[in-house]
Amino acid sequence: MENMSLRLRLTILFTGILGLTLVIFSFVVYLIMSRTLYTEVDNSISAMASSVVRSMKVSPFELDKVQIPNVDVFSSPGTYLQIVDARGKMVSRSANMGLQYLPMSEDTLGMAAAGREFYENVGYRDNRIRVYNYPLILEGKVIGVLQVGRSLSQVEMVLGRLRALMLSGAAMAVLTAGLMGFSLARTAFKPVERIIEAAASIQRGSDLKKRIDYHGPKDELYTLSETLNGMLERLESMYSRLEEINEAQRRFVADASHELRTPLTTIRGNAELLLKMGDSHPDTRAEALADIAGEAERLTRLVSNLLYLARADACQVIETSPVRLRELMERAVDSLKFTTGRKIEFEGLESLPEDLQVNVNADLIIQAINILVDNAVKYTPAEGEIVLGASTGGGSEPGTVSIYVRDSGPGISEEDSQDIFERFYRGETARGKSGSGLGLSIAQWIMQKHGGSVALNSKEGSGSCFSLLLAGGSSSG
Repeated sequence: MENMSLRLRLTILFTGILGLTLVIFSFVVYLIMSRTLYTEVDNSISAMASSVVRSMKVSPFELDKVQIPNVDVFSSPGTYLQIVDARGKMVSRSANMGLQYLPMSEDTLGMAAAGREFYENVGYRDNRIRVYNYPLILEGKVIGVLQVGRSLSQVEMVLGRLRALMLSGAAMAVLTAGLMGFSLARTAFKPVERIIEAAASIQRGSDLKKRIDYHGPKDELYTLSETLNGMLERLESMYSRLEEINEAQRRFVADASHELRTPLTTIRGNAELLLKMGDSHPDTRAEALADIAGEAERLTRLVSNLLYLARADACQVIETSPVRLRELMERAVDSLKFTTGRKIEFEGLESLPEDLQVNVNADLIIQAINILVDNAVKYTPAEGEIVLGASTGGGSEPGTVSIYVRDSGPGISEEDSQDIFERFYRGETARGKSGSGLGLSIAQWIMQKHGGSVALNSKEGSGSCFSLLLAGGSSSG
């Protein structure tokens, strides 16, 4: 059964159920028919016995004093009558019995002597006959037994033909049902086969853009095809996303290798130069050491940024806690005083509500602020303006908090603004500037982890404004 097709298994199952139903039905019909025919025989011979008894004329005491009617008047072909006395001695019988007599056992005689009327089947002339034993009672005493028998050959012939008809009919019905069931199952499973062929074709060709084209009623097969198409659509989306991730990883590795190679090459070159010079040329030696220190710092920042991005790719969960926005901005301002080397103007900090809180990871938000300020410092001339500020209601959602960095640098072209948050992307204005092109990607990841975003408002030649948008600012009270 395990290696059979579903179509064949269903055919066998339904054919078996039909066969069992026909067997039960035939058995019940046969039983009812048999009981009806035997009841008819019993009623017939019982009525005949009653007619014989009514025709008897009684004289005193003994059976030989009873005037027995001519039993031949009551007999018919296949029907036999016999009267015996209390000792089982033949008294009278129908002419169609000839010299033979109906069998009477001692048990039969004993039951009749006890005054019981009963039926029994006995063998007679190589046939079975149904015999009705009727005790003849005179003044409370059994003086004899009237036996009326009828051949069961007709009944058995009818029942035999009925058995043969039912068996042959059931066999034909089961065979026909099996053939028709297999044909119908084959027709019914055609759409399933087409769905299987379509799915196999997609599997062989690895083309996830293909879909199962099902034309039919909106039944279970329609639901199956729609479910498979939905699964294929999701697989296609996931596969495309996986391809994008793999491509991004390859690009990431290539860009990271390039970015790491530059400072390492500089460090190695200066180290080899120092080994060759020894203690001579102190000015050149100091310059080489300064280059090594600068490139080491750049390498440290690059590795730190790469670790941030690795955490982003690993979908790391960050821990957040409620922090007062004014306190957060004060910490950011304190950190910038010793790292930028430039004058930073602050606005809007005093007007922030004292009790306004945001649910954030404070260290990561300060890191994002530092990235924006660091970019502004790189691309803003020394005489230019850099402003760090914060405000509420800066987004489309109520309660949105905006932390922004505005500069008067060269601005960002519309073309560059489309890709500026991509990893390692360097726009035209960034050429010749130090940096890895990872800062804005990290800032964007930080904001995404907080359910926020990074907004850019810039025009080429008019400066830029980057905003960190945080949702859900609330009062601590």
